[in-house]
Amino acid sequence: MKQILILVLVFVTTTITLAQDSDTTRTEPKPQPTDTIPKPIKKPTVEEDDTPKIIYYQSSDKDRKKERRQDIKTLSGSMSHSGGFGALSFRSTKFRDESMVLAGLRGGWIINRTLGIGIEGHGIIPTAKFEDIEAGQEVNILGGYGGMFLELIFFSNEVVHVTFPVSGGAGWLGYHLTNEDNTTPGPLESEVDSDVFWYVEPGANLEFNIARNFRLDLGVSKRFTQDLELINTETDAFDKLNYYITLKIGGF
Repeated sequence: MKQILILVLVFVTTTITLAQDSDTTRTEPKPQPTDTIPKPIKKPTVEEDDTPKIIYYQSSDKDRKKERRQDIKTLSGSMSHSGGFGALSFRSTKFRDESMVLAGLRGGWIINRTLGIGIEGHGIIPTAKFEDIEAGQEVNILGGYGGMFLELIFFSNEVVHVTFPVSGGAGWLGYHLTNEDNTTPGPLESEVDSDVFWYVEPGANLEFNIARNFRLDLGVSKRFTQDLELINTETDAFDKLNYYITLKIGGF
């Protein structure tokens, strides 16, 4: 009986030991070879450099030409704006102490709102009469003058600003017998005397910006003539002050 009990205990102990060994074998992971485990890659550390760096760029021929143009300073600036205008002008002046009125047209190109360049022409409205040119007869003075002008413009964008025009060219004056109605000069064959002259006329204007495309000038100028020779007339008879009003329409 004792021998049977000892065999049973040995069997139970052996069975338990085998069971524990099998559990240990299932739970423990198999060791991996060290050569197959991937190693983390270390990123190289970059030290930040706060030292300022100079970067050189090679400019093209086009850029160099543009820089040279910008270095040149001119009266018209960088040509960032241009426009044009047409104008109607009326001016009052004197000839041999007689008052008369001239009507004229002007047209020009404005560069960068600082300089105007153009042409102008003015004609005499024949109202002045003289009785000492042709014995016993009354004569009218006819003629006009015109040429090119330059006009300096200051503070063009202001409502009221100033301009300084100067013009030069040639003109013609002539005495003509008055018609029988005693109000208008006679035909060309009734000419008594005439002459051609040169002139220069500087002036000053007060200009008002009435609207975006309309301006009004009030001005004064002095006319200087040369080579004017008419009978019974002084050579500087037309060298007089002009008081005028000009109506300008255009893009300013």
